[in-house]
Amino acid sequence: MPYKPKKIKRSWVNERKPYGRRLAENEKFYNSWSWRKVRKAFLQKNPTCIKCEAENKVTTAKYVDHIQRIEDGGAKLSEENLQSLCKFHHDSKSGKEAHGYKEKKGIPGKNT
Repeated sequence: MPYKPKKIKRSWVNERKPYGRRLAENEKFYNSWSWRKVRKAFLQKNPTCIKCEAENKVTTAKYVDHIQRIEDGGAKLSEENLQSLCKFHHDSKSGKEAHGYKEKKGIPGKNT
């Protein structure tokens, strides 16, 4: 039976971390019963994407997003800190936040 070749450790190559992107792990919170209950109730009250509404479109929201991130001091379960978003707007907002962009207050979709 053939043997798997040994890996060569090259000291000049950084070790790759495939899932090391997040600075704060929120997995425990987002899998909690309280978050899922608040999320479901919020989507029932607000079934359309607020950013699509601002563009005069009607799109079903699939995500409940925190307006101010939890890492930045935003309230976790307060409805004042939540917004319903479609996949496109949620992914674009989350991607911008991951790279350090912040939205201006009161103007959805405008970045600094």
